Amino acid sequence: MPARPKDKKELQKREAIGVIRASRFVRRYAHSHKPINIQTINRIHAEIFKDAWPEIAGEYRTENVEITHSKHLPPHYSRISEQMSRFGAELEKSLEDCELVEGFILDINNESKERLDAIGKILNLAARVHHMITWIHPYREGNGRTARLAGNLVLERYGIVGLSIKIELADKERYRKCLAQADKEDYNPLLDLIVEGIVDRYKGVSMKFYK
Repeated sequence: MPARPKDKKELQKREAIGVIRASRFVRRYAHSHKPINIQTINRIHAEIFKDAWPEIAGEYRTENVEITHSKHLPPHYSRISEQMSRFGAELEKSLEDCELVEGFILDINNESKERLDAIGKILNLAARVHHMITWIHPYREGNGRTARLAGNLVLERYGIVGLSIKIELADKERYRKCLAQADKEDYNPLLDLIVEGIVDRYKGVSMKFYK
């Protein structure tokens, strides 16, 4: 196990490198077509923190936490495993549904309603994954970063290039409000933010899909 960073500057440097490493892991994993599950999400978190904060890397928190500038109180730490298992079952079912429409998404010459609906299904799932990780808040640190990368994993698995991992830095207050609305089962604001993040990243070029 690597030694802990000696100061805040080194910690931030290792975390930044960890986000890059986790982003690369997401891209490789999306192309591998291995199952996406809770273990995959834990692996994303581990990739971020294994050099910066190894004792929490990929591990659920063992204490209760509060979210800054949020009215949401995450579940008690003793319920995290149960909550993540439940979320994992929901994710598995949603991914099975998405596999049924994958052909529509990859058919870039198809501009039918079915293809638009298929893309919408993937975007909605990415938003749901993003929100559920922030809602459960399973880790001591890095929940937001893990949520955004997990959302990208869903997008890239089905051929849609992911958005910038720094989406929330453009307007933190709007980002928080989007998550608060998602807490009320209104995913439209978060979905709009995700779509804008994708469009802004590739402004001036055609939407990028890959097989």
